[in-house]
Amino acid sequence: MRKLILPVLAVFVFAGISFAATPVKLSLWDKIAIPSDDEVIGLEFGIGSYTPKVNGLALNWLYGKSDIVIGAQSAFVNFNNEKITGAQVGVFNKAKYVKGAQIGIVNMTDDMYGVQIGIVNHIKSSSLPWMVFVNAKF
Repeated sequence: MRKLILPVLAVFVFAGISFAATPVKLSLWDKIAIPSDDEVIGLEFGIGSYTPKVNGLALNWLYGKSDIVIGAQSAFVNFNNEKITGAQVGVFNKAKYVKGAQIGIVNMTDDMYGVQIGIVNHIKSSSLPWMVFVNAKF
């Protein structure tokens, strides 16, 4: 019996660690979500949300706010405080750093390695910061 206690205890401890990341998050507004985790590896879906780290797809109706996105962020209005690796798609997109693409009517970023497609495009660190229709920095 004693030989069985340690392996069973190890299974419970490591099972909790393996399910630490959230595969699906449903957000009503900002931090009102099920579950209310700060990291999603998979799909984050809602009306409006703030999820600090998304590795996968963040789909929101009105607004999406994040710190780090690896994958795609899509909403009517998108905000990112640190880094997007992938795509940001919406009417208004704002990010600190984008490695990939911003697609929308208004796209703004401090720094970028990629392409912006929209009516108004702004890359703060670019030699030509404001462009109409397409802007890029590599």
